[in-house]
Amino acid sequence: MQSRILFKGTAAAAATRRIRNILGPVMGRGAWLLGAGFKRWTFRLHNNPSHDSGTVKIGEISFQLKPPRNPELVPVNHMMDTMPQTVAQHLRWIMQKDLLGQDVFLIGPPGPLRRSIAMQYLELTKREVEYVALSRDTTETDLKQRREIRAGTAFYVDQCAVRAATQGRILILEGLEKAERNVLPVLNNLLENREMQLEDGRFLMAAQRYDKLLEEHTKEELDAWKIVRVSEDFRVIALGLPVPRYTGNPLDPPLRSRFQARDIYYLPFKDQLEILYNAGPAVSVERVSQLLSFATTLCSQESTNLGLPDFPVDNLTSAVRILDLFPMMSTQQLVQRLYPYEAMLGKEGRAAVDGVLRRFELLDAAQCPPPNEVVSVEPLSGPNVISGLLFFRQVLAGRRPPRAPSYSPGFVSTPTHARLLAEMMQSHLVKDMCLIGAKGCGKSVIAKEFANLLGYNIEPIMLYQVRRPMLVLLSLSHLVMCKRGFDIFCKTIFFFFFTSV
Repeated sequence: MQSRILFKGTAAAAATRRIRNILGPVMGRGAWLLGAGFKRWTFRLHNNPSHDSGTVKIGEISFQLKPPRNPELVPVNHMMDTMPQTVAQHLRWIMQKDLLGQDVFLIGPPGPLRRSIAMQYLELTKREVEYVALSRDTTETDLKQRREIRAGTAFYVDQCAVRAATQGRILILEGLEKAERNVLPVLNNLLENREMQLEDGRFLMAAQRYDKLLEEHTKEELDAWKIVRVSEDFRVIALGLPVPRYTGNPLDPPLRSRFQARDIYYLPFKDQLEILYNAGPAVSVERVSQLLSFATTLCSQESTNLGLPDFPVDNLTSAVRILDLFPMMSTQQLVQRLYPYEAMLGKEGRAAVDGVLRRFELLDAAQCPPPNEVVSVEPLSGPNVISGLLFFRQVLAGRRPPRAPSYSPGFVSTPTHARLLAEMMQSHLVKDMCLIGAKGCGKSVIAKEFANLLGYNIEPIMLYQVRRPMLVLLSLSHLVMCKRGFDIFCKTIFFFFFTSV
């Protein structure tokens, strides 16, 4: 609730922002980042080295840890160095629902915050995860069982929902608003009664009912009846957007009643500001505060009424890292990378965004010229690290030797291309990037030239509206494409196309 007060555009919120902008540079970073009058939650972790277990406690809520049977399925490296109190409150709420045996639905604006909170909870409690990203191409077989052929015999393979139920894992369903209306109801009975009829004849039964049957019958008899016990540790964490406001399919009332919902809004101003300070210690307090104030203004209700898209607040960390590496970088040009309003908004929308930039004194493009070009690219001692003479920064590179910017056969460079490649080099330091533009403007050519500069191998993939047979997995060092098919013996196989970069 604290995060919404700032975004409402009331006189009190405007006065708060003015006081924050005035006192921030004067009093320093931590002077006014004190508690806002709510209770602060602390983490306590008690480990038992002899049994690989322990207890996690958030406030007065404690959770008994269990050693995971498959540690490779436990998320890692999701916990923050400094935990904001808002995130701690969300984790405490999820822990409460987990102890009560209830499934949760984290709903909020677009961004990675909801998924990050879910992964942090799983890492904190050492729970195994089954993750599925829903889309309109997701079918019932993707959640329950998929039929495959091996040695001339057709059989069923358990999918994420069944594996999570039988193995006691956490099932994360991301993108509930994207799934078709006839897909998710197959999970209704599993969510409400912990029961499900499978295609191979087995029947999933709740742990309490199964244990009662086990008192009267042997396990061999239950196995002969194809009754499978659902683990008491099985939980579901659903992630979705509020519909309406955002595009998607609203949840059916029966399915909606199965979850305990929680609104995961943007982090409060002070928590987000502290994260940005840690990301860019060399960036001035006033500059970070102005940038964050601009972002929160574009996420306010007044901006929504004007038809302005939400600003990607979660990407501000990467923006501040760029400012930390390049102190002379223009904040206005950096905003253009995160929020290309000149390319996606009309005349009124561009005027509104320019007005917000002017209000927070971020129209500094004239005083801070953009980088002109990449002067040279030279390898260092490490195999995958190079140094470009662009403020002498080191960036990741591919396995091939880098190529000099001046030598580009088949590519006619212009000052606009040189400046764009320099900006792409800056963005490559901190995050992945996306080139947008009209058809035929040279996006693919620029991407190939950027890959040649850094020694990357590329594999173009044409994406269409329907791309179900192809699963694309991207990582920093390789590209893998997976396609399902059959061999000459009618056995289900998967074709993997591996391209090293």
